[in-house]
Amino acid sequence: MFLLCLSFAAQAAEATSPESFLATHNREAARMNQTAMTVLLGWAVLNIGTGTAGHFVTKDETRAFWQANAAWNVVNLAIAGFSLHGQATASPGSWDLARSLSEGQKMEKLLLLNAGLDVGYIAFGGLLLERGYRTDSARLRGWGKSLLLQGGFLLLFDTVLWVLNSNINSRLTARLAPAPSGVGLVLTWP
Repeated sequence: MFLLCLSFAAQAAEATSPESFLATHNREAARMNQTAMTVLLGWAVLNIGTGTAGHFVTKDETRAFWQANAAWNVVNLAIAGFSLHGQATASPGSWDLARSLSEGQKMEKLLLLNAGLDVGYIAFGGLLLERGYRTDSARLRGWGKSLLLQGGFLLLFDTVLWVLNSNINSRLTARLAPAPSGVGLVLTWP
């Protein structure tokens, strides 16, 4: 359904001027990333709440799992909060072509970096889990399981968001052509 909405927005933008297309593109990209950060914020709040409650009603491995979920998501809460604040104070509708391209590329690179870190989180979770079984440590097993879950969610989240950002950015770069002087780029229009 989300991709269908993006498709309709793109079709509506095609019927307007290049400047309007750029402003619409930027607002659409910002809205998509704002929605994603709202999802991350919800995930963080859910995990902090369930992790805190789980800490008080469980013990041993399960308690360690809930503790790690709550602690891990304090970071997610901060990331989502700062990102939402930054997006709320930005004015993407006024960005020029260079800034639009720069912001899109920056976001894609950040998401790819995050996906690489997520793989590291998953690997570290597997290491903790294995070490917990080898040393009979309920705490390490719980922490390892939590990292596997959190890293897996973040890998899926960052990968999907990277694909969505790549798609929306490719609609902009598909309209670029060399400037008549051969130096620079121009946003082309049908």
